[in-house]
Amino acid sequence: MTTPSMFIAALVVVLTAGACADGGAGRAAPADGACQDRAAGSSAGTRAPVPSWASVNAPGGLPVRMGVRGDALGYLFADPLRAGRPTDPANKILWYVRQPRDGHPLEITARPKGARAPVVRVSVPADSGPGEIYPSIVEVPSAGCWALDLSWGSNHDSLELTYL
Repeated sequence: MTTPSMFIAALVVVLTAGACADGGAGRAAPADGACQDRAAGSSAGTRAPVPSWASVNAPGGLPVRMGVRGDALGYLFADPLRAGRPTDPANKILWYVRQPRDGHPLEITARPKGARAPVVRVSVPADSGPGEIYPSIVEVPSAGCWALDLSWGSNHDSLELTYL
């Protein structure tokens, strides 16, 4: 191997090791498995104004993620969300829902995007206020894109969240 070839090979090793060491945070997800984290009113990963129904006593300055149907919105207290059982901060998400809860809990079912398992289920009682809110902690066992299905009574929405 010539000296320039050795240099290029060493550079590739160093760059690859650096990308792996950051847990993937610096790398874009592949297009076919990309997570569609939707910030309210804008593209993924940005902060934007939230709809009026999700702004009553809302925490300020936090990233938000909007459901595909626009009927649920989550304020992320941890940014980024982390796999496992992180603390300081935990993966707290304050959910606001557009339709009345009518006493129904928020049922969250999470799976890795495109997979059937593992499945994470969280049930959040309708006992918080004011408004149509559900405080939760959603922990997943592994990093990646997780598809969340949300339901409360006869209402439903879904979204994808990235966990590192």
